[in-house]
This record gives sequence, structure tokens and C-alpha cells, in this order.
Amino acid sequence: MQPIEQLAEGLNIGQFFEIETIGRLAANSKNLDSLLLLTTMNFNDINLYLSTQKRANLSVLLLTGGWLEAMNITCQLSVKDPGNKVLQETIGEQQIVLDQIIELLKIYKADENMASLLTDLTNLKSAYEKIKITTVYRAPTSEVINGVVVVKDNSSTTVEITPEDVNNIKNITSSIRTKIIS
Repeated sequence: MQPIEQLAEGLNIGQFFEIETIGRLAANSKNLDSLLLLTTMNFNDINLYLSTQKRANLSVLLLTGGWLEAMNITCQLSVKDPGNKVLQETIGEQQIVLDQIIELLKIYKADENMASLLTDLTNLKSAYEKIKITTVYRAPTSEVINGVVVVKDNSSTTVEITPEDVNNIKNITSSIRTKIIS
């Protein structure tokens, strides 16, 4: 956790990280929902803070870096377990997120570093061209559970992705990650 603390302090956003709590939640797989909630809340707080400090470009970089790191880990796991269709589909579904990140980076393309990252992610997008995502819309339904209305999404999504696609995405993602951390 020390590198995270150093990076957060270097960006003047250390006040948003409860490193001990994050470490404790990350160590226990039963707390992954809590970790995700805490991480999302922290990101929202950081995003608001950076926006008010006129440093919104750093929010985009934090989001992109976190996404790339998650993609790198997911791709590595998928290559080690090529029969895991859930991991493969998760990687394929990231095409939608990648498109959104690219749109965010376009706002800052006048910055040389952001333009370089935009180029790299556009190259990654080309690896997604063979992947087909099909969504079948079905109207949502709702039910009351313990006095709370819960809306159920009845739509389904199919992702057609091959192990070769995953390997290609892994290689490009890894290359971008290496370039960033070097």
C-alpha cells in the first residue's frame, strides 16, 4: 500500500484514502462489495475535489489508470484460465467502457501526454473490432423485498470473443501499462 500512499500524497489527494480500511477490505473476499463501494465513493470525492481545483484531467488519468490496471489483471487471469467464459465476456464488455474513456481523453488531446494515451487506447480499440456484443432488451420488472422496491433488469447480453482476441487485448493492454509505469 505504500506506493499508493506516496502517489496519493504526491497528487495532494491523500486525504481521500483510508489505506488501512482499504487493505483490510481487500484482504477479505467477503468484503469485496464494501471495497467497491468505498472505492467508488473515494473516486467521486477525488473527482469533485480535482474539478474544483481545476485539475479534472487528473480524474480522467486516475480513471484510465485504474481501468487499465483492472484490465491487465483480468486479461492475465483469463489467459491462465482460457476456459473461463465469464472472464472472457467481462473483457469483451469493456469495449463499451473503453469507448467512453476515449471520449473523455479527446477533451484533453491538446496535452501531449493525454494525446499519446489517446493514441494508445485507440490502438487497443482496434483489437475489439472482431468482438461482437449483442444485447436483447426485455422490459425490467420490479418486486418488493423487505419493504424495498427492487428493479430487475431482464435484458441479456451475449459477447462473442475468442481466446485469441483476449490474448491480443492482453498484449496491447500490457504494453500500454508498461509504457505508463516506465
